[in-house]
Amino acid sequence: MKDIIEKTGDKRERILLAAVEVFTCRGYNHARMEEIAETAGIGKGTLYEYFDSKLQLFNEMIIRSWEEYSDSITADVIHELSFEETIREIIKGHFTFSREKQKLARILFWDMEIMDEELRNWMYNRRKEQEQLMGKIVDKAVAAEEIKPVDSKLVFIVLGGLIGSIWAVNTLENWEIDPEDLADQLTDAVMNGIRR
Repeated sequence: MKDIIEKTGDKRERILLAAVEVFTCRGYNHARMEEIAETAGIGKGTLYEYFDSKLQLFNEMIIRSWEEYSDSITADVIHELSFEETIREIIKGHFTFSREKQKLARILFWDMEIMDEELRNWMYNRRKEQEQLMGKIVDKAVAAEEIKPVDSKLVFIVLGGLIGSIWAVNTLENWEIDPEDLADQLTDAVMNGIRR
């Protein structure tokens, strides 16, 4: 990660990359702005030119991480796919993101208790947006008779549970499985159940 930070020319970007590194290693309470500045290869004063406080930096890092995560699982192409292909792409995108960006995934899906109320509300609203998107995907699939009528909120909860479980095993236990194979198996389980 240090190599990536050093090669990044934009100071704001360097600070955000360094923040991910330091917050995931030290946790929010033990992270120091001095260490983030040092990891970014800048002075502490320069850091404060971009971010007024540790909380502001943390919040910005979470927002940026969430946007990167959302982009990885809700590409525009998803709207052109069948329901089954969409589910497969969402699962594969989540698994790939949490594997390639383990530190970001840990912050997004595990360290939620350190967020301030404004950021928690922001995250809640992003979750509601994802739920609404899933509702549209389910409604489209029902209208196309790809699936039987089903409560879209229930589909969102089931997928959320699967994705949460994938993140934990992948990030905390470094699960070695091919993302395509995982997506195929879980999509089959969602679409067809586990009955023989």
